[in-house]
Amino acid sequence: MPVWRSSAPRRSRRGRRETMPAMTSALRLGNPALRQFVRFGIVGVANTAVCLAVVWTAQGVLGVPVWLAGALGYGVAMVQSYLVNRNWTFAGGGTLPVGSQVVRFILVNIVMGTIFSVSTDLLAPQFGVRPASLIVIVPLTVLSFLATKFFVFGRGSRA
Repeated sequence: MPVWRSSAPRRSRRGRRETMPAMTSALRLGNPALRQFVRFGIVGVANTAVCLAVVWTAQGVLGVPVWLAGALGYGVAMVQSYLVNRNWTFAGGGTLPVGSQVVRFILVNIVMGTIFSVSTDLLAPQFGVRPASLIVIVPLTVLSFLATKFFVFGRGSRA
């Protein structure tokens, strides 16, 4: 049954009730770019958790200065992000050599971090820092996904 025809609950092959068959069907059988985007989001959430865990542990438990704890957390999360995105989100890692991918990945992270910081700073006087950062993160996630998919891993990436 095509994804757009029904969103009514139905039973899965194992007899479980599916409450969102259209969505699960789209993720299973649908557009590979949508599947990659969802995976990219999952990796982003995991990276945030890893970054915070490293920062809080380094600073709170080990007494590392905050700036160094932040750099360590960001670095560990960035390595995780590259590895998981290369091997899971964009399975197979595309067509570019690994060295080129790493350089491009670092460049994309620097550019996205700069855009985030500048945009948040520009919007903060009007909205406050937290709302401004939430406003910025939505389009930046899409932009980061596209840059990672096409610039870092090249058109040959697949999921």
